[in-house]
Amino acid sequence: MPEQEEFVFYMPVIEKEDSKEQESFNTAGAGKVLPVSMDQINEMVKGLSGYSLDTIELHVKGVARTGPVVEFFIGAEGEAGLKLVLNKKK
Repeated sequence: MPEQEEFVFYMPVIEKEDSKEQESFNTAGAGKVLPVSMDQINEMVKGLSGYSLDTIELHVKGVARTGPVVEFFIGAEGEAGLKLVLNKKK
């Protein structure tokens, strides 16, 4: 029986910087990413009661395959991204 493909998305890490004057967010150094699975995306959507996931739009910076795992590397802001389109449940 063939192995089932698994998809993992690697999102760039955004770090929060606290200063006395204001809070700001900056992308972390090159190569710092966080893996996010489809299960995690679905769990996030479940937390948005009254909505269902319609579309996932990926702007992929790179992709790798390790056996049955396909890894998508999502770029930083302005370079690439991930767009989730939600429809209100009926």
